[in-house]
Amino acid sequence: MSLKTVSTKADALSVIQKALDDEEIYHFGRLLESPVISKLNVSDEFKGYVRLLEIFSFETLGDYRKCQDQLPRLSERQVEKLKQLTLVSLAVDSKVISYENLMKELEFNSEQQVEDMVIDAIYKNLLSAKLDQQRQLIEVDYVVGRDVRKGDLQKIHSMLSEWVTVCEDVMDDLTYNIEKANSDAVSRRTDEREFTLTLQELRTRHAVASATGGNQGNIARTDSQFSSSEYRDEQKRTGGRF
Repeated sequence: MSLKTVSTKADALSVIQKALDDEEIYHFGRLLESPVISKLNVSDEFKGYVRLLEIFSFETLGDYRKCQDQLPRLSERQVEKLKQLTLVSLAVDSKVISYENLMKELEFNSEQQVEDMVIDAIYKNLLSAKLDQQRQLIEVDYVVGRDVRKGDLQKIHSMLSEWVTVCEDVMDDLTYNIEKANSDAVSRRTDEREFTLTLQELRTRHAVASATGGNQGNIARTDSQFSSSEYRDEQKRTGGRF
């Protein structure tokens, strides 16, 4: 039944019951915001169903247990669904959940019940998680959100603003580190070019020095030859004609 066709309180109650029973519906904010449903809250006969809708939207099995004497009785299917929603809330609050905590919050008596519930929630795409049977932990990778109260919107806005600020700070740090790395790379390339040029200059100087030193050695050897005693004796013998 569509909300557009609801004309009586009985029809509105039927819509609530069907939504709570439906295995594919896990968000109820649209129903709560409907004027037709809101009108039930002024009736003592029907306001308990609106309260149920609030529990399925925002709260947990434990919250239901605290006031169940004043509320309509849940069917087994509805209890199972509320347990699934409670699991979702626990997964939103913590990415690692112990079997012990789940057994307490979901009113289970065995670890097998915990694992069956988690596996069922995974198949229904309520969350993505790993079962660590050895350590008896549920490690959550992803979880769908629950409905949000209007009063919590400001809190969520503040949290998102803080998250944006953190992201901006991280981006600033990354930008600085990237620019510094680029600057250091340019400096290294400049130093390498200067080193290469200096090395080439030194090699050139060394080559020139080696060539000049070789000629001076030849000249030195010639001068030494002309000043030898054999050369002087020959000069005397020939009268300087040699």
